[in-house]
Amino acid sequence: MGFSEIFGQRQVISLVGRVIETGRLPHALLFTGPKGVGRSLTAVTVAKALNCLAGIKGDCCDRCPACHKIAKGIHPDVHLLAPEGATLKIDQIRTLTQEAALRPYEGRRKVFILDEAETMTEQAQNALLKTLEEPPGATLLILIAPEASALLPPIASRCSQIRFAPLPESTIAARLQEQGCDEEEAHLLASLAAGSLGRAQELRQSALQEIWDLIDQAIALSPGKTLPVLELTERVVRRKETLSLFLEALLAWCRDLMVSKVTRHEARLVYRRHGAALKRQSERLTLAQLLAMYHTVKQTLDGLGRYANPRLSLEIMFLKLRDLQTA
Repeated sequence: MGFSEIFGQRQVISLVGRVIETGRLPHALLFTGPKGVGRSLTAVTVAKALNCLAGIKGDCCDRCPACHKIAKGIHPDVHLLAPEGATLKIDQIRTLTQEAALRPYEGRRKVFILDEAETMTEQAQNALLKTLEEPPGATLLILIAPEASALLPPIASRCSQIRFAPLPESTIAARLQEQGCDEEEAHLLASLAAGSLGRAQELRQSALQEIWDLIDQAIALSPGKTLPVLELTERVVRRKETLSLFLEALLAWCRDLMVSKVTRHEARLVYRRHGAALKRQSERLTLAQLLAMYHTVKQTLDGLGRYANPRLSLEIMFLKLRDLQTA
């Protein structure tokens, strides 16, 4: 119920609840941190707490008509703005500023939640600035962005920033197991989630078996043969939506090879179910080769999005991995 539903952000929730309870909530908040760690859910819960009819101090009941309307996105005083296409546009912000100037219709506070605020155009941010400089008394703005630096300095400086931390892998894995994942799958998903429970849950629904099939091909490329490299590159490029996931999963495999080589402790592996295969591969390669493989994949992953030609970068990566494994 209320803030208790927000997982893994105890310090943030304690701070927000205390500020609401004491009535010292600023006119604009900036929630920063990675996606999937509770920023949006917290923003909606703040809107509920400010307009809840049950009178719970610093929280909400999640049962009254106001809470239900906010949850369904139909409360007249709570507005969620999301990008239209790739950006939050100036017309959306102009509508916000007009609405913000009006008194609440049925609640105590008007709340505007700007999801992916970093996508605001420069014109849209400038249009928002006046509302931030001269905020109406019964209005709260909550901006959600990965970093304060993703916004223009005048916008960020007029908001009180609350940082949502990435969640520990062990915390994410435990939560996934509570939701029905087996232990190995939970640890694998947690390792690929970059501290985001939301991302881990999305990955759980994705084609992980297909990803594993691609990894299996990458670690078994035949020495001296180029055609398999080109065919594998084509398969990976065709699945643009899982390209970064594939590279992250391959990076985890390379990391496990080093762990298997150095420690022999399967409990420390991400791919625990494949401990025997990792052991066999790591035994025939030197630690220097394994480290070079890891850096090769990491460099490709880090460069993803900067390269004009992902296909070329993948081909180079696979050729390097092939040669490193047969050196």
